[in-house]
Amino acid sequence: MSMLRLLTLVPLVVGLLAAPSPFTVASAVAEEMVGRSVTLAGRKMSCGKADIMIDHTLPSEGGAGETILILNPSMLNQQPPTVRLFVFTHECGHISVGDSELEADCFAVHRGVREGWLNRKGLRQVCDSFEGAPETATHPSAKRRCAYLDRCFAKAEAEMTPIAPQPIPVRMPPNSTATITAAIPELPMRKSAALGPSKVVSAWRCAEPPEVKKGAADPIGHLITQNAERADVCQ
Repeated sequence: MSMLRLLTLVPLVVGLLAAPSPFTVASAVAEEMVGRSVTLAGRKMSCGKADIMIDHTLPSEGGAGETILILNPSMLNQQPPTVRLFVFTHECGHISVGDSELEADCFAVHRGVREGWLNRKGLRQVCDSFEGAPETATHPSAKRRCAYLDRCFAKAEAEMTPIAPQPIPVRMPPNSTATITAAIPELPMRKSAALGPSKVVSAWRCAEPPEVKKGAADPIGHLITQNAERADVCQ
C-alpha cells in the first residue's frame, strides 16, 4: 500500500473546493463529492460529519484533511475487501486522532474488531499491503506498523471478550458440637414418665400388636386380655 495520508494534498483539495480555476475544470471528471457515506466491500461506511470525495488521480488508496476524506477507487479496488475497509477507517482515524499513522492504524483496528469485519487474516492482509515499506519522514516502517497493529488487535480482542462474573463465596455456618440433652427412654414404661410434662413425641404406634395364639379355647378373649395388659404403657 502506498502512503495512506498525503498531507501535502490537503491544501490542494481545499483549493479545489474553494473557487473555480483552470485546474478545477481539468480535474472535474476525476473528482466527485459523494456525501458523508460510501459503500465499500458491501458495507456502508461513514466518518461522522466528514465529507467524502472520490479522486481517481490521488496517488494513494486514501487521504484525509481536517474535515474531508478522500478515496481513490481505482487503487482501492486492487486491495482485498478488508484492506479497503481498513484504508477508509484509517483515514477517518486521522480526522479523529490527528497526524499519527500508528494511532490512526490503532483506531481502525479497534473499529474493525468492534464492527466484526477485521480478524487475524484481515490484519495480515493489511500488513501485507504496506509492502515492506521503509521508514519515511511521514510514515513509520511497515515492520513497525505491523508490530503496532498486533498489539492494538490483541487489546481490541481483549476488550471484546466478556468477563465472567466472579463466584460469590458461600459462608458456611461455624462448626459446632452436637449436644445431647436427654437419653432415649427404654420401653416398656409409662408414657408420662418417658415424655415428662413438657415434651411431645409422635410415633407410628405405641407397642407392637399382640399375637393371636392359634388353638386357644377363646382366642378373641385371649387377645382382649393381652391388649388390656399392654394398654397401660401407651397411656
